[in-house]
Amino acid sequence: MPYDGPWTGRARATDEWLSQHKVGSSALKQVVSATTASLVSTFAGFPLDSLKSRLQSSRENLSIPRLAAEVVREEGVGGLWRGFPLPLITISIVRTISFTIYTSTKRILNSVPGPSAVASSDVALTSMLAGGASGAVVCVGSAPFELVKVRRQLEYQIYRDSHPELFRPNPPPSAGTSLPTNPTPAPRPAPFVPPTTLQAVRLIVTSSGYRGLYTGWRLHFIRDTLGTALYFAEYDVMRYYLGRSRTKGAGGQGEMGSGDVQGDVPDWARAWLPKQIIPFLCGSLAGVSSWALIYPVDAIKTKAQQRALSGLEPRTPLYQLRRLVRGVDKDNPKPWLTGIARLYRGLGVSMIRSMLTHGLLWTIVDAAGSWIETKPFTRLATSSSSSTSSSSATGSDELK
Repeated sequence: MPYDGPWTGRARATDEWLSQHKVGSSALKQVVSATTASLVSTFAGFPLDSLKSRLQSSRENLSIPRLAAEVVREEGVGGLWRGFPLPLITISIVRTISFTIYTSTKRILNSVPGPSAVASSDVALTSMLAGGASGAVVCVGSAPFELVKVRRQLEYQIYRDSHPELFRPNPPPSAGTSLPTNPTPAPRPAPFVPPTTLQAVRLIVTSSGYRGLYTGWRLHFIRDTLGTALYFAEYDVMRYYLGRSRTKGAGGQGEMGSGDVQGDVPDWARAWLPKQIIPFLCGSLAGVSSWALIYPVDAIKTKAQQRALSGLEPRTPLYQLRRLVRGVDKDNPKPWLTGIARLYRGLGVSMIRSMLTHGLLWTIVDAAGSWIETKPFTRLATSSSSSTSSSSATGSDELK
């Protein structure tokens, strides 16, 4: 007979609490899954995010390998992870809050009694509203950290823009002038020393006040609200078509997001799609497609923030968009396709980063939920207690 004592009782209570506080019910599972996923995915994807920001703000048409080589040559390998500690902390917090707001909003929207059959349009609309609310709220707190991250990633370019005299080539001597016999060499500028994260924050506050931490906030708000709404809607609709179903809540009503379970894979995908990779596939596709749709907004935001941090004259978003697409020469504008390609510069590396980070995020979310459903503490307490009881019984038999 299995042992049933105080420790197994406490273990059952712990598992019951975990089950009641998983994703969709409360924030515990979000904390476990989103934080773990963020730590792994942020570290893996940060160099790609850094290259993306540099490509967006660069005036040269560089390939990703060439840009990476230049960064390593000028700043060392650590330049690819410049500004990494702050996003490691903030992204984990932001994703946890984002998941909590998203699932809580969906639960509220789905609390109204409705038909038992759920259409894909219902899933899309509910997830879009919940995702938009999540993005709008999170943006208020994440905008300053995003600005500091952009500054840390673009420190060298900001330094070049704010000190053009150090990088301007010397003009050739005019006709009729003679060169000095022993010219005095020009003083070499001090080597570029990037500020730390705290120093970068102080520089922003010193130059623009605390409101400067929200430089480019309007574009950031549009990007996060629209992007998060599209992201969650696309993910949930894809999971809907790949067999995820809604379970009944405590009150008998379905609560999308709080009781979603993966059912059998549909017949049209069963031959080539294992059930285990569905979260990674849907998360990757949702991250890539939603990011591609809002990428122009992100490019304009990054450019606007770079100009503001460099002390250059600000430009309106529409004017900046026209310059990016049509170029600076009004008499000889760029072709539309060339301009649009310029607007999407860095999208390739950004798509790779999105596939990696969002695929890992949803894989860990599902894995954490499945682990909680197995009642791990009850199993651990029962197995440990059973082993102890067996050892005691064996010892008693030996004494006899």
